[in-house]
Formats: sequence, C-alpha cells, structure tokens
Amino acid sequence: MFAFRQSLWLVPVISVGIFVGWTLAQEEGSKEVGRKDEAEVHFANGSNVRMSIVQDRIEVLTRYGKLAIPMADVQRIEFGVHLSPDVANKVESAVVKLASSQYAEREDGARELTALGASAYPAVLRALKSGDMEVVRRAEKVLATIRERVPEKDLRSREEDIIATPGFTVVGRIVTPVLQGRSEYFGSVQLQLTQLRRLRPTQNPGELQLTVDAALYGSTHGQWMDTGFIVEPSATLLLAASGTIDIYPQSPGQYLSTPKGYGNNILASGTKVLPSQSNLRNYTGTLFGRVGDAAEAFCIGERYEGAPGREGKLYLHVVPSPWNNASTGAYQVKIATRN
Repeated sequence: MFAFRQSLWLVPVISVGIFVGWTLAQEEGSKEVGRKDEAEVHFANGSNVRMSIVQDRIEVLTRYGKLAIPMADVQRIEFGVHLSPDVANKVESAVVKLASSQYAEREDGARELTALGASAYPAVLRALKSGDMEVVRRAEKVLATIRERVPEKDLRSREEDIIATPGFTVVGRIVTPVLQGRSEYFGSVQLQLTQLRRLRPTQNPGELQLTVDAALYGSTHGQWMDTGFIVEPSATLLLAASGTIDIYPQSPGQYLSTPKGYGNNILASGTKVLPSQSNLRNYTGTLFGRVGDAAEAFCIGERYEGAPGREGKLYLHVVPSPWNNASTGAYQVKIATRN
C-alpha cells in the first residue's frame, strides 16, 4: 500500500497518462500503448492513470440483491462516496451523539461532524430527515458550516456506485474491498474505493449519445429528461447537439427550430437562468440543461463546454412552443466529460 501511495505522488512527475493494458493477463514488462482494452482510472486527488484491472469481476450490492459483474462488461464506473472503516465509524458515532440526551454529547457530535467535513457530508444530509427536531436543527447547523468551509466541488452526496454495462446500468454499492490493478511502471497495486472517482476503458471514454424527443421533453414547461449521466463536481461537461424540431407542426416546415432556438432570441451557450416558465418562454426550441437539483438551468444550444461545479445527474429540456401545442422532432445530443 505504501508503494502505491508513493506511485500516486510520482504521477505528476512522470506523466498523467501511463499507457498500460486493460487485460486479464498482461505480459510483464509490456511496452504496448494505445491498446483497445486500456482503462483510465480517475483518482479523488485529481490524478489520472492508465492501468490494467487484473480481476474477473466486481460484486455490487443493490436493492434487488448482490450482482457479480464481469469486468469485461464494464463500460464505466462512477464511484460514490466510500469511507475507510475508521472514518465511517467516526461519522456514525458522531451522528448518534446528535440524538443523545446529554447536551455535552450533542455538542461533541456536532463538532466532530464539522471537523470531518466532506467525509461526513452524506451522513449529515441523511440526518436532516430525522424525526428528532433536535437532530435536524444541529444537522442544519453542521451542514451550513461544512458548506462554508469546503468548496462545493468537493462535496459529494451520492453514496451509490453507478456501473454502466452494455445491457443496463447498475446502481448500488461495490462491496469488493479493493480493485486489483497493474501498472507498467509501478507493478501491482490495490485500488482502494476511498481513492477512486471514475473508471473507464479508454476505448469507451464515457461518451453518451441520446435523442431528446421534443414531444416528450419540449411540449410543456417543466418536462426534464433524465439522461442517467452523472456529472462529477470537478469535471468539465462537453455537450454537442444537432437536429431540427417543428414547434408548430400544424403548419409543417414553417416553424422549425435548432438547439440554439427559434427566432432572434438566442442565448449564449452557458447562460444561466432560473428554469421557470416566465424566464424560458422567450427561448422557444432552445436546449437547456440542469445538473441534479440545481436552482439554475444553463443554455446548451448547439455546443456547451463548462464546469457546472456540482455533482448530480444531467437533465435536458427543450423550451416549448408559445402556442400551447406539442412540438415534433428531436435533437441528437452527445455527452462527455473531461477532467
């Protein structure tokens, strides 16, 4: 483990991109680069390393039971918040203290959670749903202090891991203790889940292509398409949209819109607005995005590149027709991220 931590420290010195194979049996000392089965591992400290994952499968606990997923089928893993046993015990103990009958213990619990910062963030959010109003009050205070001290991009609330496979996407908790990896330069390493943010085979860089049906997501206000694509706080989001929709199909071909919108009211890509009907109604046909439960939406248009700075699913919406009719057609959207 010590050798692995040394290797992470050396990453910026040697190179961010270390080319090694994503294979179940890689030849020792191989110098091959650009192999079709490479994987890129993104760490919590911002470093990226290419290496092979030398194990057959991972086990994931879901609400429907435990699944064993072959690594050969993994297209992408977005890791949720994982804590070391020691830190997890400290968080759990501090949360329990919030409900103590002893004032001093309640105070201790709040101080401990505040000191744990980002590690305690998901647990504090859960505490807000307690039926004990004293717990809720203290959790609100702790949450406010953590948000003041920790940048939003470092606050992660999702504890589930998301594993994309060709057939479907699995949401649950990876219970495989570590991922076994092999780096050409550093040899065998054990990847602790606490250190990981994302894993993607390099021949499948995580790009998602989908269709936004204007009839479903652009006929009335408030229709947002859940893309299922998870945006990480530190990632740059890349979106490209194309296609044409008819915002008044009663006169076919007369009122066509592209993702930039219809008419002269064209917003610059990235412009943020509150997604109410009154704020969006002048931008008919425009493609907008929103990350998680963010209060603001942002204009995508035909191309967007930016860092939303928060974690959550990406949602898409097409501003509907001003004539209260259903639009027809669809936009094609490509979604990717870059660290």
